[in-house]
Amino acid sequence: MRNAYKRMNIFKCVHEAHAGFESQMSVHHIMNEKGCFPHGCFYFRWECKLMKQGKPCYRGYNFMGKNCHGCRHFYEEKVHNRSELQISEEEYQDFQQELTEFEDWLEEHRGREWEIFGQIDGVKPLFNKRVYKKGESIVFRGFLLIFKELYIERMLIEDHVYIRLSPKTYAGLKFGAGDKLTARATLDLDRGRLVMHRLRRIDIESRGEAPLWNQSKALVARETATEIPLQPEGCIQCPFGSLIDVEDHSARHPQKYRELYCLKGMKDHRKCHDYVQYCGFDEEGRDARGKRNAACSTQKVINVNFKF
Repeated sequence: MRNAYKRMNIFKCVHEAHAGFESQMSVHHIMNEKGCFPHGCFYFRWECKLMKQGKPCYRGYNFMGKNCHGCRHFYEEKVHNRSELQISEEEYQDFQQELTEFEDWLEEHRGREWEIFGQIDGVKPLFNKRVYKKGESIVFRGFLLIFKELYIERMLIEDHVYIRLSPKTYAGLKFGAGDKLTARATLDLDRGRLVMHRLRRIDIESRGEAPLWNQSKALVARETATEIPLQPEGCIQCPFGSLIDVEDHSARHPQKYRELYCLKGMKDHRKCHDYVQYCGFDEEGRDARGKRNAACSTQKVINVNFKF
């Protein structure tokens, strides 16, 4: 079984916010978060005639806001977007059956403890970021075990599953990539992602690589991490690339989104020598144009600067 919520080849939305992903959005985002299929959604785009012409605002403002309403230079445009299918109607009917089966399975298993078995693909520190009007903070929450496939009871999930660990639990077990384990954990859903927690009755059947992280290294990395404005594929796969969940309370309406940080502190990912090692391992990452990079198809490590 695959996670139907994370399918990226079903819907396409031309909203300008999705341009960096070739307008391809996950099923969960379209159907559960926005609910914009098949009727679509609309938003208002604000424009200032003076700023559009490169002229300063005669009121002294540097950006548009609620005080601009009523100004003769201000106007708004109502933009209506409608999600489109990327597959045929017949294929969509098959997908609906797949989605129904997945949701039925999820309803039965979510919030309950299950026996699991799998091999860890990667381990990363787990951070959360909160943004306020007067500042922001990044909080260390523990560690994240990443599986590319995982048995939950007798069902093989052929998709990403994540397990959250507290710093104390991780310190006692010191997981590394390649470790095989059986355990019991509770299943949950986080923005379409399958996430497990409360790991217990852990039996490490075999060890893989030595642990890359500990709490001290994670806290140091938090202070030196740099934000990457794009989501390059190699950076997402790199053990030093961290997708951080952000809660933004600086605007009138709080928002939730994710930002990519380099825990090595690399300011320009194009000059990173580790990039090629992790490039092309997964279809979740994308380059600056929102596309998988054709040049990024080898797993061979070469010591050159990688450029898009």
